[in-house]
Amino acid sequence: MQAKMAFLREDLKHLFDDQGIDASAYEAVVDFRDPITRYSSLSGYLFNIAFLRRAFDPRFTLHDMRPSLDEPYGITTRWTMSMRFTPAGSLPTKKYWNPTITFTGTSTYVFNPVSGKIFRHIDTWDSITNQDFFSVEGFLDFFKQLLSFHTTPALETPEYVVLRRARDYEVRQYEPYIVAETVMDAAAALNREVLRSGQVAVNPAGPGNKAFNSLARYIFGDNRGAARMAMTTPVLSDTTGTMRFVIGPSAVKAMPSLPAPNSPAVSLGRQEGGVVAARVFGGYAREEDARRQAEALRSSLERDGLQPAGGVWTLARYNDPSTPGPFRRNEVLLPLEGFDMWQ
Repeated sequence: MQAKMAFLREDLKHLFDDQGIDASAYEAVVDFRDPITRYSSLSGYLFNIAFLRRAFDPRFTLHDMRPSLDEPYGITTRWTMSMRFTPAGSLPTKKYWNPTITFTGTSTYVFNPVSGKIFRHIDTWDSITNQDFFSVEGFLDFFKQLLSFHTTPALETPEYVVLRRARDYEVRQYEPYIVAETVMDAAAALNREVLRSGQVAVNPAGPGNKAFNSLARYIFGDNRGAARMAMTTPVLSDTTGTMRFVIGPSAVKAMPSLPAPNSPAVSLGRQEGGVVAARVFGGYAREEDARRQAEALRSSLERDGLQPAGGVWTLARYNDPSTPGPFRRNEVLLPLEGFDMWQ
């Protein structure tokens, strides 16, 4: 089974590329099931992979694998698959409808102990409860994502991998990134140490025009090098009263030593990334909306036995002011501690 695990690690790298998986490792009769698809032959199994590649431009990430707890000759993998609906990218409506469909879950591959070939492949999704084939819950989850109109501008943004997508939030692993930061208008009169201690919390959707303008001036040239940098997304603000602009990788690459801000109110910092829970919502992210969404995220994490790392939460706003409310993408973010993708 260790040899089979090594084989899968290599073979799944080619799941959706030109090389493709090694079909000789599968029996002619393969029982494949996920909540909305079922095939009973190798030809059907390969057809499904080819269809996804043509229609959805999938991106598959293998996170881990281990011997199956239920099948003596089985191996269970944990993965993320994100798919962008290819036809939407060529339509005039792509600015407001170009959805990404993401699933995380497990695949259990069962090997014939005589031939050593795979004869069963069963998928489960983290976002639903009913995993049976032709799950209504599964179809609703798929079409909810397909018909999502939350838009993300084509700008540089912090890099992350979705580790788990539950029905109402995601768990992400962020890479470290550089930010320019300043105190929000709503927090300017408050003691920052008091804010960090958690005794007082600023609503991240509160007044912040002055802070936004200070950060915008920095990236557009109000710095010691008079250097202009590309706009990025999202704008981040948190309950400590801090607003942040992401400094894009292109600017960091072009200027390994970023120019110091001219304004003493603006400073440069490094966000270490880590594991974060995120809940997406639309609209203009007013204070009551942000507070309600943060509370809903905490409730969902408690329901699923996940532990936030502290009380600070962040609001991420992705769109410029001209984007209509139904097409806006906002998120509330909470760092997690002790996350285990197998639990």
